[in-house]
Amino acid sequence: MQTLLNLLAAIALLVWGTHIVRSGVLRVYGASLRHVLRRNVGHRGTSFVAGVAVTGLLQSSTATALLASSFVSQGLITTAAALAVMLGADVGTALMVQFFSLNLAWLAPLLIV
Repeated sequence: MQTLLNLLAAIALLVWGTHIVRSGVLRVYGASLRHVLRRNVGHRGTSFVAGVAVTGLLQSSTATALLASSFVSQGLITTAAALAVMLGADVGTALMVQFFSLNLAWLAPLLIV
């Protein structure tokens, strides 16, 4: 019972956190983000790149997926473009994991100077 309660609490916290991120992003970049999405997400390739970039900035593919799904529900982007954004978000997460797992000890002396 305790495990189920912890699982439900974790899901609620995830949904609430992504709602806060989505509402914050929409407040800050609302009109310009909608304009950029309408203009640049028409092609699946640019949608994929947008998914990688947004995931790199937000550090959360879940937040990117929820943003894309909310844009589809509002009619800002098509379902195919949202799927390309989600695929880009998944690839972006994998790229960020690979980047953060690199041994950057050789870079430390350059950053000190």
